[in-house]
Amino acid sequence: MITEQTRQLSFEDIKPKMSKRYRQILEIIADEKMTAREIEMKMNEKGYSKYFDMNHVRPRLTELVNDYHVLVECEMKEDYLTHKQVAVYRKATKQEKMELDNMEHIPILS
Repeated sequence: MITEQTRQLSFEDIKPKMSKRYRQILEIIADEKMTAREIEMKMNEKGYSKYFDMNHVRPRLTELVNDYHVLVECEMKEDYLTHKQVAVYRKATKQEKMELDNMEHIPILS
């Protein structure tokens, strides 16, 4: 599909600018919807982190959402361990990324 190709090209374009941890998170999340805890668990399984620490993931997720616009918070669900509502992340579509990248350039009419 063309959209798969364009997503891959967009990812390849930003890949050199991103840290190793960003690339690992994006690889793990792939086309799934995942919480920070689920991502950190997969990172442990793949050997990307030697011990379980949510600080491996949470700050990077915030940056991938707010700075790079490659992930979006798409829903909430209950964390199985804390029983609190947590954000679920997925990759942003090309359209979402474009809109988020350009939001600061759109004048606000009052």
